Amino acid sequence: MAAIITSNFRTTNAKKLKQQVSSSSVYVGIGKSDVWSLTTSDTTDTTPFTPADTLDQLGEARSNLIGLKKILGTELAHVIPRHTWTSGSSYYAWDSNDASIFDKAFYIITSEFKVYKCIKAGGGASSIQPTQTLTDPTAESDGYTWKYMFTTGVEDAEKFLTNSYMPVKTISLSSEAIVSVTTSSSTSVTLTETVDEIKIGMTVSGANVSGTPTVSAIKGSVLTLSTAQTLTAADVLTFAYAADADAEAQLAEADYAQYLNQKASRDSSTAAGIERAVVTAGGTGYTSAPTVTITGDGSGATATATVSAGAVTAVTITNKGTNYRVVDITFSGGGGSDAAARAVLSPKAGHGVDPVSELGGFFVSLNTKLDGNDGGDLTVGNDFRQITLFSEPRVYNATPLAGVIASADTLKGTSYLDIASGSTDNATDFTVDELIVGQTSGAQAYVVEKDTVNNYLRYHQNDKTGYTAFSNGEDVVGQTSTSTATLESSNAVGAPEVDRMSGEILFLENRNPISRTTTQIEDIKVIIEF
Repeated sequence: MAAIITSNFRTTNAKKLKQQVSSSSVYVGIGKSDVWSLTTSDTTDTTPFTPADTLDQLGEARSNLIGLKKILGTELAHVIPRHTWTSGSSYYAWDSNDASIFDKAFYIITSEFKVYKCIKAGGGASSIQPTQTLTDPTAESDGYTWKYMFTTGVEDAEKFLTNSYMPVKTISLSSEAIVSVTTSSSTSVTLTETVDEIKIGMTVSGANVSGTPTVSAIKGSVLTLSTAQTLTAADVLTFAYAADADAEAQLAEADYAQYLNQKASRDSSTAAGIERAVVTAGGTGYTSAPTVTITGDGSGATATATVSAGAVTAVTITNKGTNYRVVDITFSGGGGSDAAARAVLSPKAGHGVDPVSELGGFFVSLNTKLDGNDGGDLTVGNDFRQITLFSEPRVYNATPLAGVIASADTLKGTSYLDIASGSTDNATDFTVDELIVGQTSGAQAYVVEKDTVNNYLRYHQNDKTGYTAFSNGEDVVGQTSTSTATLESSNAVGAPEVDRMSGEILFLENRNPISRTTTQIEDIKVIIEF
């Protein structure tokens, strides 16, 4: 059986991940303070191995967890491979029949951070950098025709623009900003999800909406409307700008230009039209231009043929038509035979309406920063070697997987040992990263952090140490420091803030150690390809 996974499927999954981050709990995790070795006796940090998508390795990554930091919707973006416009380089034209189009440079980002889609290639190198933000594709004198898509803003550039990738975005229009209500009280409305595209100043409409209220304030999924409403759960609201002037007042200049372009393309009469025709066979014997006939499931498309040396050399689209998904181009008359051509279609809604889908936005980039200890939950006294992405982890509960879904900004992932008062040695006497051994239980673990305020040793276990539990009241000996601490006689073993076995791991990366300090900020960038 022959089958494919379509680009639409990949893009849809990428969009769902971004929506999930905006509407639920997704966290980035750091973990594994111990070295990349196979045994506790080997303290050499070897090259990290490529992780495998197995229950064993994902389970060990959970056990290695040091802490979690919640990801905000603004810290995730669709990205695409970067193609920077360069004078003297050649680019591909958009082609609806090219199965490998998303692997080609059919779009560019300019020195002004403007992004364009190539509608027609010039047959040679490009020499004129496009600068316009017009709603219609614009032809340059070098033979290239470009459609303005959007401008990458400064904030997006700082977060997501790299040498290899560039952010891509779609400005929500009225048909896209449709959200259900969870609760409502007077002017306060809580939606089922946070939607980044909803902006202050948008009008609100719906079956049970009274008047023409606008959004006056936004805090996550909680909106304040300009006038009181009586709404119920499951009411569906549509958010839109009442007029272009409203959008202009609320959007940044670059976003407003994109908004106008998307709106113009969506409202045009050439959506899903025939952009151009490619001659696949010139035929022979033509003494005059044959009649071009276009048939398909759309309407209105017309074209003319050009003949040279007895063959059809070009087909010029004189009317793009609309609503085509399948097209057949045939030739008649002109004294010749066997000419053939195929149609190149514009996207279903028109060029520029959905840049994420049109440019292959099935890559998602995560950019978050770890600032010092982030509230005390992300230790600065040790390094880490694993980065994970958790979806909907739960707060620790004595009953596994019973805790509520986490919502805090940060969570500790390490268990701890409570050292008894009067113990010979205390937490400060141990060494970070050393192996500790329980003298009664035989349990082994690595010291992740010394909590000298509470006299705790925070630790983690993995496949090297085994998962034997420590016992109340036993002595614990450090294998490097030789320090000996006596644990409390009861409740000596404390749980982490997060149930490490809860939630789903969406991403796992093994890497070389990253050291942390109180004054250091780690800028974590993760790119996920669907």
